[in-house]
Amino acid sequence: MQVRWNFKLLPNQSQEATLEDWLVTLRKHRNYALRERTVGFETNNKDNDSSIIYAYGSYCEIESRIEYGTCCPLTCPVLKHGVVPQKLELATKESKVKDKETKKVIKTVVKWDSASGIQMKVTTQLRKYLNNFAIVDSDVLQRNIANLDTAYSNFFKLGRGYPQFIKRLDSFEYKPGRVLLRHIRKNYATAYLPGIGDVKFHNSRDLSLIQDLRTCTVKREGGNWYISMLVNIAEVLPDVMPLEKCKSIVGIDVGINKLVALSDGSFAENKRTTTNTRTARRLSMRQRAISRKQKGSKNKIKAVKKLAKQKHKLAQYRDGYGWQVAKVVVKTADVVARVDLRIKNMVKRAKPKHDGKGGYKRNGASQKTGLNKVILDAGWGDIFNKIAWLAVKNGKPVILVLAKHTSQECPKCGHIDKKNRDGEKFLCAVCHHTDHADTKASRTIARRVGMVFPKNKKTLPTDCGKVTLSRHQSLRVETENHAFETAGFQLNLL
Repeated sequence: MQVRWNFKLLPNQSQEATLEDWLVTLRKHRNYALRERTVGFETNNKDNDSSIIYAYGSYCEIESRIEYGTCCPLTCPVLKHGVVPQKLELATKESKVKDKETKKVIKTVVKWDSASGIQMKVTTQLRKYLNNFAIVDSDVLQRNIANLDTAYSNFFKLGRGYPQFIKRLDSFEYKPGRVLLRHIRKNYATAYLPGIGDVKFHNSRDLSLIQDLRTCTVKREGGNWYISMLVNIAEVLPDVMPLEKCKSIVGIDVGINKLVALSDGSFAENKRTTTNTRTARRLSMRQRAISRKQKGSKNKIKAVKKLAKQKHKLAQYRDGYGWQVAKVVVKTADVVARVDLRIKNMVKRAKPKHDGKGGYKRNGASQKTGLNKVILDAGWGDIFNKIAWLAVKNGKPVILVLAKHTSQECPKCGHIDKKNRDGEKFLCAVCHHTDHADTKASRTIARRVGMVFPKNKKTLPTDCGKVTLSRHQSLRVETENHAFETAGFQLNLL
């Protein structure tokens, strides 16, 4: 099984200074390569003042249609990316054509190399003349160009954003087999990073399970250094349990007041990591302190590092709490049912409304912005990913249910109305059934899966009266777990 393990590095002062210099060089290297490609991409086949470089002597064979440089050196630029080195011999590459039956080389074809191939060759030449390139490991420089090539592929093939120039680079990558583990102890170990040396790191896992060490990424976060290792271990993931053999199910509903509501009546509280009053005030104060500092001053750099360190600490706290919640959810039952939310659409800004007089109507944009901050702070998508991973490790299936009307549907009469819910209180307008809104929604999610179990005689503890409307306190609060009720039909899960 291939997994990714993260460890905290403990470099000394000289090693940390070297890492800082590497990141500066790699940032300049990436931006220079991007500028070279951008100029070629924007100037080719366009009428502008900038000159276009042509490769003289390039031609194309009409019969084989093999391009040597470009179709026509007199009318067309060299290539779409427009990367032309000073030495034209670096711009070509040889490819061997083999016979399919005998697998012998028939002929050697000279082609124009790709943009990444040309820039990698030029980078190798620069290491002979520039000291800042010479101190950086050659594989790290090659991977820097490869990552830029991946960004271009994502733009052309997947429709993502065009690669941007970066002001700060916080990570670099080693190729497989380059990083070596040494001096493995109980609490710490040493990793040999080519060009850096032996660097200690906190050991929180059993490193003896590693069969093969793949790519390793060194990154800087919040003033600390980390190493992310992609490793192959002997552990094998278990097969997912068939639904016919599952004996229990738990439905979960995510929210703001309660981070996760389970169908057994329990809750996971929302810690509001960055949106609670104290933390939000402190973050805003430190952000204002940055804006007041003079641009480029040392005091502004210190203020930026202070804010980054606090944000990193809060992110670690949110990540750890998310693992705790996911662990509780997965351990509750054999099957986990959750809503299929489109979180990206839920956090979009409020659309402006024209009043027809050149102005805009009130659209609740301020309230929507505050809601978006709380949703993003809760990290619903991250919790769903953690639940999915822990469920796969335990061989438990996770089923996605449509979120439509899960919080508005009455479990007794099936009446659907947005007036049924008032915050955390659920009161059916037809049959007057009362329940906790989040718990009822999680039970509705579990029931929509369609799994049928024998009727459970045990009932849940009575729900808290605080979530029931005062004028309906005398009504009996339903405490039966609806996820385990006997249904008269089996839904088609496919």
